[in-house]
Amino acid sequence: MSEDTEFSDKNEDSSSMTSQEKQMNESDLSKQLDADKSEKKNVEAGNCYCGKDRNLNIIELLCANCNRWFHESCIGYQLGKLVPFLTNYVFLCKNCSPTGLETFKKSQAQTFQMCITAIANLQQSSLKEGTNKTMFSKDKEIIPYLEYHWEALTTTPRRVTTSWHVTVTKALIKDIHILFVFEDHPDDGHMYGLINSDLTHIKPNYEAMIKGGTLKVTDMGIQHGKIHYV
Repeated sequence: MSEDTEFSDKNEDSSSMTSQEKQMNESDLSKQLDADKSEKKNVEAGNCYCGKDRNLNIIELLCANCNRWFHESCIGYQLGKLVPFLTNYVFLCKNCSPTGLETFKKSQAQTFQMCITAIANLQQSSLKEGTNKTMFSKDKEIIPYLEYHWEALTTTPRRVTTSWHVTVTKALIKDIHILFVFEDHPDDGHMYGLINSDLTHIKPNYEAMIKGGTLKVTDMGIQHGKIHYV
């Protein structure tokens, strides 16, 4: 075999490999585009990136912009300690975020918000166990839940003393017939439940956040941050 022929064969092999690599790259790109389209279609249909329905047994976040729910396991952002049914956060999915990356911020929770989250989780746990309870003891169930999950519930530092128990009692009593229902049980003492036991309705009040300036509406959608007037 002449040097020219050998050189030509090498060029053909090189050209062939380049063509194969190009086809593989195009195939990978095509698959990625199809996946992105499928993901976007799922979100547009009202689902998570995965296209599956809501699951009240796991942590889910509501996007402030598209108003759709996303499973924690499908979110790429490192969320930290959370529990289901939180209302004190702002989340933007990657399809709505101006950067194309998910954004998440948990804020200090008001006491009534923590109580709603606690009761909702107690109710869902009861449903899973088959007991179907909707009323829970303030001293035996609600306060212990808050104490155990404090860091997941709020950004407020954990209280050193138990004086916050009184604050919880006041918050529950204040919103009886508005957020909570109450009954006095002979054995378990003061019992509280949610006035609306449909847990799918528990979500952040993004409209109030927009009015209060915690969120701002821009041409690129909803974003974090206070509105600054010049």
